[in-house]
Amino acid sequence: MKISVQTDNLKMLNEALNSDCDKIRFGSEFCEFKIPTLAILKKAYVLVKKEGKDFAYITPRVSTTSIENIRKQLSFLDKKGEINIIFNDLGTLSILEQYSNLKPHLGRQLVYVPARCPWLEIGPKSFLAKRRLAKIFYQTSLNYKPSVRFFQNYGVKDVDVDWIPNCFKHYYFLVRNGLVLSVYLHLIPVTITRKCHTARFLKEENLWTCSRPCYKRAFLLKEKFMHVEFYLQGNTVFSYIKPSQSDVNKLHKIGASELVIMMNPITKIESKEDINELIGS
Repeated sequence: MKISVQTDNLKMLNEALNSDCDKIRFGSEFCEFKIPTLAILKKAYVLVKKEGKDFAYITPRVSTTSIENIRKQLSFLDKKGEINIIFNDLGTLSILEQYSNLKPHLGRQLVYVPARCPWLEIGPKSFLAKRRLAKIFYQTSLNYKPSVRFFQNYGVKDVDVDWIPNCFKHYYFLVRNGLVLSVYLHLIPVTITRKCHTARFLKEENLWTCSRPCYKRAFLLKEKFMHVEFYLQGNTVFSYIKPSQSDVNKLHKIGASELVIMMNPITKIESKEDINELIGS
């Protein structure tokens, strides 16, 4: 499996470029206010290609304002040859149809878990019913052939999924149906807020000119009754799970092609040494 490092700023990008990773994902996965300018994107692309690593561009869900910026960036990247564009917005997917060199890569925000409301399928809540319910909840929206066909009709082959061990057995279905899996380590998005609560907590008044405190800070959120811990970074709440070698072996057997390392304050992966230590383990 290839190892990718994902980052949304040039400082972290330079650390990733000096690491042993195979590929760089550059861009904002969750926040449209952190979409890089065209000038920064051009600089990032040049730096990555200079180091001889593969380059992919990742984009978030976007408003009508930001989609025009995305359009200009895609036009630039299309001239550079074949590049994976990881999209989390169907508007971006629609634009990608215009470009022959850009490969649409389905982002994890569009691969929902659970796939649908399960209540009509379980009847009385017996033990077996609960097991059936759990099975449904650990499937993705792609564990449904019409969904797979929908995205494949747009040329999608590559798909992002989360590191949820109970989902792994359902990933076989995705691979058997011609999808190429990339799996995120550590952080599972639980919810995405329309407004940035990190900015609100830290009194950032204008999101377009925000000082980006999320590059350095995250908040620990503790749920008292369930004893569950979540993390708020930027506009996204994550749960954290530590990957294990046995789980890597399971993903290898399933046929996953890529593992994705996120550089941010929650994972505490912020240098080339951190990346190399994780890869080595």
